[in-house]
Parts: sequence; structure tokens; C-alpha cells
Amino acid sequence: MDIELNLSRHCIETAIRRRYNAAISLYFKATADQDTLEAEIDLLRRALLVFDFHRLRSHWPDLGGHTACQVRLVDDENGDPLLRLAGTRIKPPAASA
Repeated sequence: MDIELNLSRHCIETAIRRRYNAAISLYFKATADQDTLEAEIDLLRRALLVFDFHRLRSHWPDLGGHTACQVRLVDDENGDPLLRLAGTRIKPPAASA
């Protein structure tokens, strides 16, 4: 799964939350491709659960939003959420327990 995130108006956390909510809404529409949406929802949910968004924004200011940089949320080789920022792979810090 590979999800492009738009950070032109929001930070990384808000962009992921909005994309997650939009995917959930689409999932329950009769014309939705549910298999694709299930994979998207799962990746977005896992990102919301494991990322420490404050640390992400601190380490990579572009993730704070209001930027035109290209950000993608993908699964890494182990199936964990991973960010790609302008071609750089970012293994986000985990949220503190």
C-alpha cells in the first residue's frame, strides 16, 4: 500500500487522520472498492497508533505542514508504517507508552 499525503494545509497527523476518516466514509458506500480501502484504512490506523507525531514534526519540520513537499505513507519490508519524504525513507519514532 502506498498513500500520498497532502501537507499543504495540515501537519502529518491531521493529514493522516483526515485521510483515515475519508477512507472509512468511502468504505460504507456501495460503489467503493472495499478491498483497497481495507488495506488503506489498516495502514492509516497503524500509523495513527504507532507514530509519535510530536517527535516527527520536531525532527522533520516539513511534516509540520504548509509545505509542498511530497510525503507518502507506505508499508516497509516488515509490514510496518514508513514515511517517504521527498525520496528519503523515514522510520518514524514510536509513540511513547
